Amino acid sequence: MIETDFTLCSLPMLYSRNKNRTYQERITRSLTALLTFMKANDLFAKDPFNSDGSLNRDFVLKQSEVTAEGVEMFRKVVPGWFNYLDKGGTVDNLTRLEKGLEKIRNPV
Repeated sequence: MIETDFTLCSLPMLYSRNKNRTYQERITRSLTALLTFMKANDLFAKDPFNSDGSLNRDFVLKQSEVTAEGVEMFRKVVPGWFNYLDKGGTVDNLTRLEKGLEKIRNPV
């Protein structure tokens, strides 16, 4: 049986969905916050940023490049965080991500 290495995050795909500048700036801000949080918490090793600190628009993250906790974040926590942002939440509020990761790392 061949397992598929699923794409968890593809910036080229996200940027191609809508050429609107406001949309692309929103995607850049939200993914910068998300990927900074995940990288800081050692959920993957690959660097999503360019040498100047900007988000690498060619960045693609595969399931095989993420820890088991990182996969759980993408399955259970990240969709809820994006829903929160869609409803007017701010990218600076990482509480949902922090609490979600805490639950994954320390299940009751």
